[in-house]
Amino acid sequence: MRITITLFLLFFSLKPFAQTYPFAEGFEGMPNTQVPTGWEGSMKVLTNHGINDYKAVCARVSSAVTVDSSITPLIGPLTSASALSFYYRIIDQNIYPSTPTNLDVGDSIEVLLSTDSINYQTVFLIMLDNHNTSFNFVKKKVFLSQFAGSSVNFKFRCKFGTGAGYYVDIDTVVVKDEPQTGVEDLNDDASFSLYPNPVSQLAIGSLQFAVSEQLIGNQFTLTDIEGKVIECGRIKSSIFNLQSSILSKGLYFVQIGNTTRKLIIE
Repeated sequence: MRITITLFLLFFSLKPFAQTYPFAEGFEGMPNTQVPTGWEGSMKVLTNHGINDYKAVCARVSSAVTVDSSITPLIGPLTSASALSFYYRIIDQNIYPSTPTNLDVGDSIEVLLSTDSINYQTVFLIMLDNHNTSFNFVKKKVFLSQFAGSSVNFKFRCKFGTGAGYYVDIDTVVVKDEPQTGVEDLNDDASFSLYPNPVSQLAIGSLQFAVSEQLIGNQFTLTDIEGKVIECGRIKSSIFNLQSSILSKGLYFVQIGNTTRKLIIE
């Protein structure tokens, strides 16, 4: 009996109860063609399926494989201002990546949440009537004030209904405080770019931002993968450089207006 209790306690002491908040994942450091590190489910990380043709976590659904899903690590505890944001697009499976795809009857992308890692409830649903058909990524943001104080897992579940098979590309999954309420739908665009990207840790001074003229006067924000602001400032010209001379190797996010780009420091 004593041995059984000891083994029981040892088993639960080894279970991964680690959690983090804020949370951000861009999938760049993940092994290709595998389930994201620390995640669960059947969706895989694939190169060329992410923003700027980098990595993303992807579902591939069809009449042969009708459901594909991915579950985040434990995130929290959430606050009354917490929001989940992510970028997604749906592309034709047979002509990837050149053909944006409409959803058909029964097709859906569900975002579900669990407070106990067992039971899930839907917090956002993408279907035929609210899907944005575009080659560009679209940003979705879901506010989560009703779950304040809870640590949660999110599940992205992609379901095939009718029509042709398709890929669902999901990138830049972030959970952090946002001072707003409701659900936002923000279109990504080509209004700014970063070059070179990836950039060497020793060559950060050569990193250039190229922005469209209409963005001059707006603010840019550089954050790390945990959501910490590294640098921010007002855009004064169509081409400019970061003031930060030293950044650790890793993944960063640059946001101007409604558009976010991944920045990789090697």
